[in-house]
Amino acid sequence: MKHTRQQYLNNECTHREYYAQFVTPDYIEYIVGRIGAKQLMEATDEHLNSISLKKWDMLNAPNCKQQLIEAGDYLTLAGKVCMAKEAARQFIENNK
Repeated sequence: MKHTRQQYLNNECTHREYYAQFVTPDYIEYIVGRIGAKQLMEATDEHLNSISLKKWDMLNAPNCKQQLIEAGDYLTLAGKVCMAKEAARQFIENNK
């Protein structure tokens, strides 16, 4: 585990660094498959808020229960959205 929840809360790592540790290539592929590469690449907001929250909420979380426990965290709807948006950001950055 790279970063714990407490380190994140203490500002010892960024939001992106914390949630990126739960993102895998398979999860990025899942997000792209559910939202669509075109919609992700055309997102107009750095926080990807041009894509509806309902769409983010309906996505599955990555298989990271054990990693979350090791980080001193647990899965919440907000955390799931943060992981999904981080996966989407990685896809966008790698495809510019």
